[in-house]
Amino acid sequence: MKKVLFVEPKAVEANVFAKFMNLPLMGPLYLGTLIRNAGFDVKIVNENLLGRKLTMNELEGDVLLLTSLTSTSERAYELARQFKQKNPGSTVIMGGIHATFLTEEAGRYVDYVVTGEGEDVILDLLKYGSDKKVINGKLLHTLDHIPLPDYSLLVNSDKMSIIPVMTSRGCPYDCNFCSVTKMFGQGYRTLPIDRVIEELRQVKTDFVFFYDDNLTANVNRTHELMERIAKEKFKFDWSAQVRTDITRYPDLVKDMRRAGCDTVYIGFESVSNDTLNGLSKHQTLDDIKRAIDVFHSNSIRIHGMFIFGGDEDKKDIFKETVRFSIKHKIDTVQYMILTPLPGTETYQRMEADGRILHKMWQYYDGLHAVFQPKNMSPLELQEGMLDAFEEFYSYTRLLNDAFNVVYDKTIGKVAGLVNYESYPTSTLAIKLVAKHIINRWHKLNKDYMSYLDHIRNGVHRSAQAMHLNMF
Repeated sequence: MKKVLFVEPKAVEANVFAKFMNLPLMGPLYLGTLIRNAGFDVKIVNENLLGRKLTMNELEGDVLLLTSLTSTSERAYELARQFKQKNPGSTVIMGGIHATFLTEEAGRYVDYVVTGEGEDVILDLLKYGSDKKVINGKLLHTLDHIPLPDYSLLVNSDKMSIIPVMTSRGCPYDCNFCSVTKMFGQGYRTLPIDRVIEELRQVKTDFVFFYDDNLTANVNRTHELMERIAKEKFKFDWSAQVRTDITRYPDLVKDMRRAGCDTVYIGFESVSNDTLNGLSKHQTLDDIKRAIDVFHSNSIRIHGMFIFGGDEDKKDIFKETVRFSIKHKIDTVQYMILTPLPGTETYQRMEADGRILHKMWQYYDGLHAVFQPKNMSPLELQEGMLDAFEEFYSYTRLLNDAFNVVYDKTIGKVAGLVNYESYPTSTLAIKLVAKHIINRWHKLNKDYMSYLDHIRNGVHRSAQAMHLNMF
């Protein structure tokens, strides 16, 4: 029986909400279950969930399967080298978004590169190998036969307080900075609702996160899904990624709340209509305002995600975005820097224009400026994003939030004044953790800030030339 080790590499830098959303990708769980069902001995390790990097002594097996995002690809290559060194004659296979779009690069470190969706090709590759270096996975026409993920294969799965569930693949939209449609297509493919309910019945945690890139893309299906979830009377609450357009259907949002929706993650992206158009987002500022009003009126919290650095962004975009976030009482925010991810239209355009600063992939995490913006320096973009975080998660606002929590739990509760605007304790906890991680980011990235300062001052030293000073 071949021993297969499936690893999702640890990121160098955690994003601001890593402590709350430290979830494994679903690909390893689906493929690992499929491989186990075919008779292989499978172990899945997510290094983030593990809380550390695997040591070389732990890299045991006949086959290493790797999946990575762009920001974790360098760690994946390191694991491939170590596994080969520890297990001569073994096989290393890599898939995922980064390997799909940079097959030649990934192929320098592994035996096989699997592009796209791997369910239809992985078993033959494990059993028989191939005379080809690159194995092109095909989009599944139907998701009906995807197995229920077996979390017992995942090391430390018992420590997960949130369980991820995915009910669909693909997105009908095609934002030019997003690699989802390039990987999974614009066709929106869904799991049968009976299959989704079967998976949800196995959940033993208090919270579920729907991993779908757009859970509510199909309105009729979403109505049916919400009705089924509500009928089951599950004991968990849940959150999901959605778009603003779902709030054109207020009754559906009510159904979501009745079904246990606690929080929505929405890619607002920008408070500038020009920037939204430049990103091909297909939404307006009015859509964003409507979405906030509709979700809040249904007691659903909002985690708003914004992107800085679009070609239309000027230096005032940072303060405008924070003012908007505070004025409209967005519960938590994630301010990110536009990142030219391989495979996207944004990457292709910036590569052609010579605007990409470097390709040290660990910094392609949405928190580092890695390109030359049009209307500011890379350092100004970096500092603007950090300043926005600092302002939204300021100690003054945290103290005010803490007062609101105490008020709600005591005076407000007694007086019967508690309503949605009363501040949930969990939201305060997220803000406190976010503040801590922002401070830690500053300490860990002094050398990167110095690198961006060199660029601003016209000193064109490459990132690679400063590599030794970055760690």
